[in-house]
Amino acid sequence: MTAQKILLVGISGCSSSGKTTLAKIITNLIPSAVLLHEDDFFKHDEAIPFDEKFQVSNWDSPAALDLPLFRKELDHIRETGNISAQLIHNDNHDNNSGVSLNAQTQRKIEEKFDTAFRNSNVTVVIVDGFMMYHDAELSKKFDLKVLIRAPYITLKNRRAARSGYKTLESFWVDPPFYFDEFVYKSYRESHAHLFKNGDVEGKIKADSGVSDYMNDDSTDINEALMWLCDLIVMLR
Repeated sequence: MTAQKILLVGISGCSSSGKTTLAKIITNLIPSAVLLHEDDFFKHDEAIPFDEKFQVSNWDSPAALDLPLFRKELDHIRETGNISAQLIHNDNHDNNSGVSLNAQTQRKIEEKFDTAFRNSNVTVVIVDGFMMYHDAELSKKFDLKVLIRAPYITLKNRRAARSGYKTLESFWVDPPFYFDEFVYKSYRESHAHLFKNGDVEGKIKADSGVSDYMNDDSTDINEALMWLCDLIVMLR
């Protein structure tokens, strides 16, 4: 019997970049794919770092995540193809998030994935997260590293339109200053090393090992999914 092959596909990006929407949709188009959200590895509410200056919890600090547990889970998945962690964000029934796909594009993607993965020993694991490439030990665990991007103002407007976020014990709602002082600041600091001159609004380094895609408000979701599909198929 041929040993099972696990492909870990990281889909990362700033909050509101569209990474989770793409991750959910692409997972449902790949035969027998598995989806894991980094958000399930936040620490408990009382362990989230507290910012004294702004008097709020900092959910966007690397210290808000249980990274050792996250790395351990990825290793477990690599070995078994199965998720062992208890999940609260893995609702695959809401896979499209209101997005309407072109039937022709969907059919093409399904055909490509079917040819590549159906009846094979390959399990594709899609890992969605906002901070996965800042840590060298974590970053090297992925077979494919994707960064979904959007301009600052687009990210800010999208984030402002959200009602809040489910945590392990409660529901988080952003204070007015939170995007600029925490979300975007943390994204900039943790991803600057991937970009030329450290400019996260600029071009990504050719040797970063990361494939990036600009998902602004003019982006065609069908084109984004086809691009992501082709990257994953090449891993096969």
